[in-house]
Amino acid sequence: MEHLAEKIALLEQQISDERKKLSADRMDISFGEIMNLYEQEELIIRPEYQRLFRWTNSQKTSLIESILMGIPIPPIFVAEDEDGVWELVDGLQRVSTILSFFGRLKQDLELPEEESDVAEDIVSNMNNWELESGDLIKELEGFNSETLPKKFSLNIKRSVCRVEILRGKSNTSMKYELFKRLNSGGTKLTPQEIRNAIYRGIDPTLNELIEELSQNPEFKTLTNLSEPKIQQLYDQELVLRFIAFYNNVSKINLSTQNFLDKFMQETVASGNFKSNQYREIFNNTVDLLSKIKDFNLFRNDRNLFVPALFEGIMIGVSENIEYYSTDLEKLKDKIESLRSDDEFKRLSGSASSSRSRVKRRLQRAQEIFRNE
Repeated sequence: MEHLAEKIALLEQQISDERKKLSADRMDISFGEIMNLYEQEELIIRPEYQRLFRWTNSQKTSLIESILMGIPIPPIFVAEDEDGVWELVDGLQRVSTILSFFGRLKQDLELPEEESDVAEDIVSNMNNWELESGDLIKELEGFNSETLPKKFSLNIKRSVCRVEILRGKSNTSMKYELFKRLNSGGTKLTPQEIRNAIYRGIDPTLNELIEELSQNPEFKTLTNLSEPKIQQLYDQELVLRFIAFYNNVSKINLSTQNFLDKFMQETVASGNFKSNQYREIFNNTVDLLSKIKDFNLFRNDRNLFVPALFEGIMIGVSENIEYYSTDLEKLKDKIESLRSDDEFKRLSGSASSSRSRVKRRLQRAQEIFRNE
């Protein structure tokens, strides 16, 4: 019994300690107020518009239909900065559906001036869309915000949504954990989308570098990811994997996703991230690999992208780049050695993202690429 009492005391203390890390609040707010906050730049939606919508017209119609029927809408989650500005983290599809239905989405695309017409076209196509036939209300089909009877438009604007607010001083890792557990929109956020949302609000330096490097044309060609993967920011996660693992393999003590979370949190918190160092080595590595002209470099015999190959080759080459820059044939031989290595393949199989396998797999890649 004494042992049980000690365990209970420890449990109570741990729960109390963890609760203190989180400063949260909630309020009910109408969609009309949400639109006003957005227009006054007191509610920030950061993702680029070409990645904004994953919902189909049918899904968007379903949301409008639910609101008109008085069906409760799942809460949205925002992070509040020190100025009181909210940044939307979960609920992107719901909020952007309402904004676009009423033609309120802004032209916020960061494109060169000569491509500004592209931004206008994207936003124009998103705004003022027409409803489809609803699951229960068939007569919704063909209506938009201008043709929908005013009383129904007002119903939508006055309908209330719960907003869960994380205050700016909350523990960052706790914010991440909360969003990871509670993101409940129609399309789940990926780990990289959550990282972007959480850490950008603290210091955007690392996020901006990851986004920049993910647009490297040679990286795009070498990875050749599908559009759904890109929409889920998997290209950015691959860049983060490189940055986190580069010259850091010996420190890996967590599974892949947990290690990436910890690396991003500690890097952002440190405030001394050296972007230029990582920019140079990443770009030099993909530039060298692109000279091989092998567009299946990171793919298996079934043409499936293999993240273990990406990590192993990128880390192995980058940490010995001066050696391989002058000998492409030697580089090709080493890549083939890695791809055919039984130990590397074994560590790339099931549970390949576990702590021990990640570290041992990358150590094996280092052994193979180490110059002789």
